[in-house]
Amino acid sequence: MTAPSGEGTPTDGIGADGTPAGGTPADGAPAGGAPADEAPADEAPAGVLRTLRELPRSAIVLLFGIALNRMGSFVALFLVLYLTGIGYSPAQAGLVLTGFGAGSIVGTFVSGTATGRFGARTVIIWSMLLCSVATAALAAVTAIVPLLAISSVAGAFGQMYRPAASTMLAELTPPQRLVMASAASRFGLNLGAAIGPLLGVWLAAAYSYQVVFVVNAVVSLLFAVVVLLVIPPAPRRRTTENAPAPEDTARYRDLLRDRRFLLFLAGMFITAVAEVQYQSTLPLEIQQRGYPTALYGAVVALNGALVIFVELPLTTLIQRFSMRATVAAGCLLLGVGLGLFGLPFGPWIFVVGAVVWTLGEIISAPSIGAYPALAAPAPALRSRYIGALSTCQTAGWAVGPSIGTALFQYVGGAVWVMCAGLGVLACLGMRAGVRDPVVR
Repeated sequence: MTAPSGEGTPTDGIGADGTPAGGTPADGAPAGGAPADEAPADEAPAGVLRTLRELPRSAIVLLFGIALNRMGSFVALFLVLYLTGIGYSPAQAGLVLTGFGAGSIVGTFVSGTATGRFGARTVIIWSMLLCSVATAALAAVTAIVPLLAISSVAGAFGQMYRPAASTMLAELTPPQRLVMASAASRFGLNLGAAIGPLLGVWLAAAYSYQVVFVVNAVVSLLFAVVVLLVIPPAPRRRTTENAPAPEDTARYRDLLRDRRFLLFLAGMFITAVAEVQYQSTLPLEIQQRGYPTALYGAVVALNGALVIFVELPLTTLIQRFSMRATVAAGCLLLGVGLGLFGLPFGPWIFVVGAVVWTLGEIISAPSIGAYPALAAPAPALRSRYIGALSTCQTAGWAVGPSIGTALFQYVGGAVWVMCAGLGVLACLGMRAGVRDPVVR
């Protein structure tokens, strides 16, 4: 059931005109007459334990590596504190962090092409090696211009592995297990995101921010070494029994013909713009209403706890429904949940909003993570589809804080109306753009 690493054939894909490779209508029933939102009996969605048992060792190693790398990623969390601590102004520190974010956007975009040309394993190894060097350099450089350049490089290579890792996971995972595998990957990411800041705070308090960056570099290096030693190289694809496949000729422009996937990408961008407001604008809202900072910490902790403890078991049920329905409903709930933060009620509305927003994230995120690999009409395009998703999300997270904080400053609660509106808009876009993949 598991496609060999590098074979690139976990799904027949969906063509840019809405037709899966092989001619079956994308919105119709899969082979055998089963409805589009139900898997055949012998390929029914499985729980997390069965899914993990069916994955090859390389996929399990990759999942652990993703979690470990996320746990040790400290640059974006502590860069501003480090720079202001050595004498730079908040504006200068923000500029360097912006460079890190811009590099992240470039890295995710370039990763799609690099992965298609050189392979996911090669991109993961080299991106983590170069990220390790750049992150370690942050601890040794103090001039503003080199810091800006190095942070941009660290952001680019630090994010370049993400589309490559998602592509490798799709190559190693049977398509009917990809939503659950995506949820397992998110579990590791969220667990790492919960533990990482605590580890970083301890390192900074006990030692220094330089040590924080050095540890970040060591973890990236360790991830590269594990992939190099444990995950075998992918065999080259062949067009015939003895002839190697030609040079990868897929391009991002091939994706532009898939208009429905472009709607999906637009929905992901505006969803990211809304979602990032919990980091940039929510603490300002809580502060303006006179509530303690602990309330913000509690809201963020509630989101993390629900994702860690609820997403995996709930995905066992959610994956049985139409992917179009789950993605659209999740984006709607995410936007509406954030919109609740603007209602003029007591502190309890923040708890209710966090639950609704997190429920939307839980419902939609595993399917969103799996969808580009299933929607790509050919294996050669898979990394571009995944890279396009990562780029749109990263871009939304990058521009969202500026939009949200400006609205908050000049129009007050309009930012939360914007979030609810973006949720509705994303829901409509996903209903029109997402095709339920035909998995055979």
